[in-house]
Amino acid sequence: MRDRQRAMLGLTFIAAIALSGCAATPSSEPSPAAVASSDTPVPTGAPATWQLTDDSRVTPDSMAFEVQVTRLDCANGVTGEMLSPVITYEAEQVTVRIDAKPNRLEAADCQGNDAIPVTVTLSEPIGQRTLVDGACVSTEARTTAECVASERASFR
Repeated sequence: MRDRQRAMLGLTFIAAIALSGCAATPSSEPSPAAVASSDTPVPTGAPATWQLTDDSRVTPDSMAFEVQVTRLDCANGVTGEMLSPVITYEAEQVTVRIDAKPNRLEAADCQGNDAIPVTVTLSEPIGQRTLVDGACVSTEARTTAECVASERASFR
């Protein structure tokens, strides 16, 4: 009986050690809540980057524009469904973050995902502000070629 108790105690100890590695580790990434203002909804999907479809069609009076959105994570080449854009208006810039709907893939190839057209509708004209891809500011996308190549994905 005593050997059985020792064995159970040993198994409990091993399980406790194994589970202690499951705790969340601090991240250097800012949380979406820290990036979004109190009246801006927090994105809840998988990060995706966007590029203007035709930047010559975007003027100071524009209240809508089309972008091509690509999921950041591996997804067998399929960006999938997009969530509604989260837009933050500031004096110098308009930040637009468009996340992809989370996929439930356990494993996926990283072959580059397709671009999905999305129309972004603003509640006020762009004016002289810079358009900024929110994924390039607040997610792991900021070090990707898409964000670095377009100067942190800012468009004027």
